[in-house]
Amino acid sequence: MNGKWVLRPQDRGGTDAAQVGEKSASLAELARGGIRVPAGFVVTADAYREFAQQAGLGPVIAGELRRYRAGRDVVAVAAAIRTAFCEAALPPALAAEILGAYQELGGDGTEVAVRCSPVAAQDDVRDEVFLHLRSGADILAACRRCFASLFSSVAVGNRELRGPDHLAAVMPVAVQRMVRSDLGASGTARGENTFVRVRAGWGLGEPPAGDPDLYSVHPGARPMIVRHRGAKRTKTVYADPHGTHTIPTTPEERSQLVLTDDELQELARWSVEVDKHFKRPMELEWAKEGRSGNLYLIEVRHRAMRRVTIAEPTPAVRIPRRLRG
Repeated sequence: MNGKWVLRPQDRGGTDAAQVGEKSASLAELARGGIRVPAGFVVTADAYREFAQQAGLGPVIAGELRRYRAGRDVVAVAAAIRTAFCEAALPPALAAEILGAYQELGGDGTEVAVRCSPVAAQDDVRDEVFLHLRSGADILAACRRCFASLFSSVAVGNRELRGPDHLAAVMPVAVQRMVRSDLGASGTARGENTFVRVRAGWGLGEPPAGDPDLYSVHPGARPMIVRHRGAKRTKTVYADPHGTHTIPTTPEERSQLVLTDDELQELARWSVEVDKHFKRPMELEWAKEGRSGNLYLIEVRHRAMRRVTIAEPTPAVRIPRRLRG
């Protein structure tokens, strides 16, 4: 059921990028199409506006920007704005709706990730991510931190140069059930010609370059898979109570392939479906839950194609007569 300030992928408006941000809208579209995405919800752009208005942050932003235009350092100005965001209380009705949506995921003790879900990339907002949160209080604090990320020194400086109104900028926030890839694996997948290239490593995050398992998968009724076992010397895991750290992998982990053939075929199928859905090449970020063994799609991003440049022929290059204009 739709909330006033919270949307789930299945809700009406759950794929509206203006309310939930581009990343969350893309995941919601794919979840509706049957691809496995972590359960969660988005604190919407309207929620950001409600918070900023009720907390009286507009005058704070305007005042600090006047100081910046009068010569104050942008780093100090941006820090002052972010501090005001982090110290302001969320409106009670908004906080209650966020906590109610968290309760649907399991409530206190349920591990979630909270991350920024920008509406537009041109704000140059740092993609804040808060992992391994286990309480409603932590989620509310992380939402304020994500809201505040709109006013990094880089974002403030760039908006001043490009002209968009600081007070018109918004920041939706995505809250998702944690995929315990610290106990499993993670990596990327991308389609290239007739193959899907998959990178995989143990633990959290994108595997280090030169270290992961590499696979080439030709999807279809008779799939063909090429495997290259990487060194996988380290992996990233959660640190208690928050944060992450890197540890060595075990000899068994280094000797094993991360993904089975069935898992590779599932990732290849997802890659093909995602490229078709968005009608352009995309890169998938995936994670494997260590307890259930399920694969989840964590993020999709547009993939720039390499430019092919044909140089003008030099006088030393002989052009066949049939190709001359």
